[in-house]
Amino acid sequence: MVNKGISTNYSLRAVKLSGLLELVEELVFKFMSRDFQEESVKIEVVSDGLKIFLEESYVELVKGSEYTVPRWIASRLESMNVCRVKEPDVTVEKLSQIVYLEETQSRKPQLTKLNGYFYSRLKQVISKLEESLRTSPDWKIQAEMLKSYSEFYDALTRERVAKIINLLNLMDIPQDISEKMSEEEKRLYLDLKTILNLHLRNFYMRGRHGGTVHKG
Repeated sequence: MVNKGISTNYSLRAVKLSGLLELVEELVFKFMSRDFQEESVKIEVVSDGLKIFLEESYVELVKGSEYTVPRWIASRLESMNVCRVKEPDVTVEKLSQIVYLEETQSRKPQLTKLNGYFYSRLKQVISKLEESLRTSPDWKIQAEMLKSYSEFYDALTRERVAKIINLLNLMDIPQDISEKMSEEEKRLYLDLKTILNLHLRNFYMRGRHGGTVHKG
């Protein structure tokens, strides 16, 4: 029969590993959120009369000028109507087009290019729409827009995650595919690869020790 002690030890290791992976994943998301906020973005100043501490000195913002600042500073200034962030908007039309391309290529190892922290920017758009529902007089239009964004977000993640999982069968990701992955997707791939390798190693150990047969 199978050695119960070894089986129990394996189960305990599996439980500990599961808890450890959850903790690591939570930390990874925190680090990614921090990296997203520290990402450099370009802003255009729309209001004079403000100084900010930038690159070890105070800089007076001049209307019409452009500066490169960390995203968290840009978000703060934008909320004060001091600047606007100059980066491509994640419009619902653009998102719809990306989802269409992903779905038509669902059986192919092809990805549409997503720049930088694409999902973080998309979540930021969705969060702003959720906030505007409380104050906007056109809340019905905002609600429909939010619904469209949420549905496309779910469809996009479903298609992309399925393709990323299929990539786990490869020794390495081809460069042309890696270059089209967002920063979040690259992190997801590495996490899944690590989890898969850990499980395979544990299955191997169980195969060596867990199937011991005792006569009697």
